[in-house]
Amino acid sequence: MSNPLILIAFGVLVGVFSGVMGLGGGAVMIPIMVLVFGLSQPMAHGTSLAVMLPMVTLPAVIEYYRHGNVCVAMAVWMAVGFMMGSFFGAYVANAMRKEDLKLVFGFVLIYVAAYTVFGKENLARTTALSALLVVIAMGVFAAVKWYDRSRQQEASPAGVEMRTPEAGASGVRDI
Repeated sequence: MSNPLILIAFGVLVGVFSGVMGLGGGAVMIPIMVLVFGLSQPMAHGTSLAVMLPMVTLPAVIEYYRHGNVCVAMAVWMAVGFMMGSFFGAYVANAMRKEDLKLVFGFVLIYVAAYTVFGKENLARTTALSALLVVIAMGVFAAVKWYDRSRQQEASPAGVEMRTPEAGASGVRDI
């Protein structure tokens, strides 16, 4: 675990972002917890949700409410659905491989960012452009993985089997 003062400063940064952007903070928190603090993707997801317990977001909700910017009835009904959905979402996320969870998270962030940038004035165009950016990102990701694998094969001596993380004690992958 990191120094509590660093974690508090990180929390302040995410809290400001959350209050300004109206987001839960996970879009900032999760990548930083993985890249800077070294948490696994599932650990970062769970920790991010633990941070978002009601007492943490309550001050922002009160401030929005004071200015007439909270639809209480809508928030209550959505919260009921959110509680059910978050349980099943956590179940699915914990059943996924870490690498797949990271990809899903990243591609969803790209879609949401593109959707935010293009706006909702022309919903069909915005949806299509956002989806196109995700497809492009997937293509770039696939190309980078292919390139890395080809470079790794060039670097390995001919006739020598490469050990893989999936390989058993013998070094040979079970099929």
